[in-house]
Amino acid sequence: MSATALVADIGGTNARFAMIDLDDLVVPKFETYPCAKFRSLAEAAATFVKATGAKPNVAAFDIAGPVSGNHGLITNLSWSMTTEELAAATGATSVLLLNDFEALALSVQLMTAADLHQLGGGEAVERATKGVVGPGTGLGIGGLVWSASRWMPIPGEGGHTTFAAANVEEMDILSTVAKNFEHFSNERVVSGPGLVNLYVCFAARRGITLKERVGANEITRRALANEDPVANEALDFFVTALGRVAGDTALMMGARGGVYLGGGIPPKILDFLTKPEFRQAFESKGRLTPFLQPIPVYVMLARDAGLRGSGVALKTALAEGRV
Repeated sequence: MSATALVADIGGTNARFAMIDLDDLVVPKFETYPCAKFRSLAEAAATFVKATGAKPNVAAFDIAGPVSGNHGLITNLSWSMTTEELAAATGATSVLLLNDFEALALSVQLMTAADLHQLGGGEAVERATKGVVGPGTGLGIGGLVWSASRWMPIPGEGGHTTFAAANVEEMDILSTVAKNFEHFSNERVVSGPGLVNLYVCFAARRGITLKERVGANEITRRALANEDPVANEALDFFVTALGRVAGDTALMMGARGGVYLGGGIPPKILDFLTKPEFRQAFESKGRLTPFLQPIPVYVMLARDAGLRGSGVALKTALAEGRV
């Protein structure tokens, strides 16, 4: 295996790059660049290679959007790319493109106890299907299933499934937000921009006129500091919605191997996720509640999880001759 592999984890806000040894799949360090500084992924990758002096033989890029063959599109950025463009930008002879939640799902098998924080449930069933849900700039959903020889990732775009209100009050709240969108998906609530949508909605319900737009990081800070009741309401609703989506994912995938919360937001809001509302929303599925009660949920604390998962995908693709 090559000891000069470039791995990249590209979200809607940040691009992370690292050089790793595919034999041990350890990320000794990584560089983070704001996506807004670049016109394309190829430009960002070329900047990393030039700045670090890296000379990759092979490369893998996981991106927050759909991948078809050698072409990818990042949903929340105006970036599209091909493996040929990325090879030219980095000097790599072989390039793999994959969905970011395919990579995140593959990283689950590398997580240690120190990388995870459990939120209720019991023990994960060995080799049972695992679900992965991650709110950040967008909302990603994926999974992991055991085959005869290895864990196989399930990529998808589940964050764009339609959000469902659970009661009349939620319908009233969400109708305020939904009118701004042609399609009201889970991502419109369970993401950084979704948290902003909720904050604006709850401020309006209280008759508060916002003088300036408040970002997701500031809303989270205010809620954790308990200094803004609107921020608390917004984050409480966000946590309930995340629990519901995580429970839906567990049902759809039969994820008795656990549900893993990735993305940039869950590690920051552990204090809210450990409240009973999250597990209540996760488990409250009527006749299927007993099925969900023993399923553990884990917050993924490792910031390099996507990079490590990209390494797993690249190592496997090289061994199978797919790149």
